[in-house]
Amino acid sequence: MLKNALAGFTLTLLALLPLRWVRPFAWLIARCMREFKTTLQHVTATNIELTHPTLNEQEKAQLVQQSMISTIATALEMPAVWHHNNAWLDKKITAVYGEEHLRDELHTGRGVLVICPHVGNWEVFGRFLPRYGETTSLYQPPKYSSLEAIVKNGREQSGARLVPTNQRGIAQLLKALKQGQIVGILPDQRPKNDSGAFAPFMGVQALTMTLVYKLLQRTGCKIILGYALRDANGFSIYFKEALVNIYSKEQAVSLAAMNQMVAMSTQEDIAQYQWGYKRFKQLPDGTYPYRAS
Repeated sequence: MLKNALAGFTLTLLALLPLRWVRPFAWLIARCMREFKTTLQHVTATNIELTHPTLNEQEKAQLVQQSMISTIATALEMPAVWHHNNAWLDKKITAVYGEEHLRDELHTGRGVLVICPHVGNWEVFGRFLPRYGETTSLYQPPKYSSLEAIVKNGREQSGARLVPTNQRGIAQLLKALKQGQIVGILPDQRPKNDSGAFAPFMGVQALTMTLVYKLLQRTGCKIILGYALRDANGFSIYFKEALVNIYSKEQAVSLAAMNQMVAMSTQEDIAQYQWGYKRFKQLPDGTYPYRAS
């Protein structure tokens, strides 16, 4: 109960933190973490080593540090994104790129599945997306019950409809797509074994969710890539067209294309990708790359 109450209190305090203070705090925290060789640093360095083996040691170290700052900044920003209203959020959006791609696909009436990788601040993107139409997204309650109302209410205040991560929720995603609406999914979460298959991601075989492929095959929907990147004054929103191969009937081809689209989301700023996540926890040969040396 104490941890639950403390988590709620901490989140409420962080919601009041001005965004202009976030980056200096994130830099300071990342600097301290580097000194103590934390799990975040180890996982980030391992992922960068796996996906960017051609970088020299100095380049890898610099990318690790920048990525840790970005990951921490995202975590510090989220309470404010959940707490504040739409008018506040509008003031933080500095630019929108490629929204014509989303509008064009919506006009087909076939439903649009927007894949939003863990890059920049995906909570900002989730709050922004419903302004283009009715939007349904999967929702998994946080570990601490004291946070659920804060997180759920924050995500829904822009109009998004949240559904559970079970068969009932997936049925609602199917219904929304068949009705020509928007569905938002984070495509680079590590799935359970029975709901994923291995596909290449930046040169590494990663267990990849098959949900997007299955929804696509069952509905004939359209796919759009979308994300929100941190910039000097707030956040920039990006929409990009899908790669043709994601529409392939062959699952392996479609999954590879989806992972390639996730990689596309890092083109503007690779450090803003969530390299601190154990994306490669399960490898085809059974090895565990995050074991401390």
